[in-house]
Amino acid sequence: MSIRAPWSGEAWAGSLGVIGAGGAVINDPTRPALTGWRWLSGGGGLRPWAGAAWGGGGVIERPAQGGLLAIADPDVAAVRLEAWWSGAAFLRMMRLVEGQPPTPVRDGYPLSVRSLTRRNRCADPSGELATTLWQAGSNTTVAGADDVAAAAGSRVIRIRATAAGSVQAIVPAGITVLDQTQVSFALRPSVAPSGALTVRAEWIDETGAVTANSTPGLTSSALSGFVGAAGTAMRRTSVFTVTPPPGAATANLYLEVAGMAAGATVDIDTVLVEDAAPAGDQAGLYFDGDVLTGSWDIARHSSPSQLPGTQQVMDTEAPLDVPIRYLMTAPDAPGVQVLSEPVVLPSRRRVWLSHPEWAIPLQVTVNEEPEVTYPIKQEVLETLGGLPVAVSGARRSTARGTYKIATRDFDDRGLLQDMLDDGSPLLLRMPADHGHGPGEWIAVKDVTRGRTGHRAMNGTYRFQLPFTVVRAPALPAA
Repeated sequence: MSIRAPWSGEAWAGSLGVIGAGGAVINDPTRPALTGWRWLSGGGGLRPWAGAAWGGGGVIERPAQGGLLAIADPDVAAVRLEAWWSGAAFLRMMRLVEGQPPTPVRDGYPLSVRSLTRRNRCADPSGELATTLWQAGSNTTVAGADDVAAAAGSRVIRIRATAAGSVQAIVPAGITVLDQTQVSFALRPSVAPSGALTVRAEWIDETGAVTANSTPGLTSSALSGFVGAAGTAMRRTSVFTVTPPPGAATANLYLEVAGMAAGATVDIDTVLVEDAAPAGDQAGLYFDGDVLTGSWDIARHSSPSQLPGTQQVMDTEAPLDVPIRYLMTAPDAPGVQVLSEPVVLPSRRRVWLSHPEWAIPLQVTVNEEPEVTYPIKQEVLETLGGLPVAVSGARRSTARGTYKIATRDFDDRGLLQDMLDDGSPLLLRMPADHGHGPGEWIAVKDVTRGRTGHRAMNGTYRFQLPFTVVRAPALPAA
């Protein structure tokens, strides 16, 4: 895959004529079917923005390496990030705001990848383009066929018996022995065969000799439950597990059905050949490079595919009312960057206070703009017969003052007291037009809590927070 620069996969890079791994990911509520897709050049002298989502001249293609969705959630003053990257052990996310240095996302720098990348080793799992990768055995023809009831896409792989007897098809799946291999697929015989279906793994050692065969399958009586005419619904088989014997290095995979009538067919679709057993309910759950977050290793519908799990992060420190983009990298692909589409987190005229270790910010009310002091270390020295001399530090110190903050009810009062309890710096974010920038990290000293002329059962309380603007708390070490 040719990439001219790390940013060549961005939404506006359409005129470069390259397919950038990663790239911008569209999140357009008006076109939900395109979620997770990015736009590439349509070719032919397009303007730099012609490949973007609004350009009309681009084509859509899924990210080949990874992707990143950024979705604003103003109800909790956070941006929800969903990320995926094939084969990555951990990810790094940066927040990009115009006029501000790139800022690491807390809990996303680094972000450990908790779910493994799944791999479908079948190079042509559904016959959508052609079936040339499938090989037919004796008494067998293999071809693609249009079918309105295909389990995925619009075509199935049709195995036909030339004469009465057994049929055999070699599955295009490169099995390298590391562990057990699981096989499953959608199945529909045209008539019930008198024999069984066998998923046969032919194990081969390093010398090229066949060492053993694994032969799980379905009996003829079980196969009768899958019978249906073309255009009728297909049923998915259970998972067949083949286990390598000692000394095996690779395997050839065969689908065999005995007792077929002359001209009878067996339609298969959505073939999944996967190493070992994925966790939980993922076993046997089909995927290929066309599903959301999936990608093809080389060519679409003509190569193995992979499916990384999504990782979720809540950015509770994102500035309000300004465009934000997120940049993601992975250690195993240092030359590739994934850049999200811009997202704006609306303030809705609210003010939020965040603790670096809390998952959800707290909505508060700032009663008035504080008077702020910018102290400086300075001495004025008297001189004999001349003007005094001022000796100052290098620069004035950071802002100091007192915020008067009100909470709405008893619950918020308790949350604010808990938030202030450990003395950690807090992030105060205001609407962008309040003039406080992307937010201020404040260290709070002795807190005063007072009533506002109400009865004891009224939940509104006012806190006086003497503050000093400080650096953001450090992120956890990798």
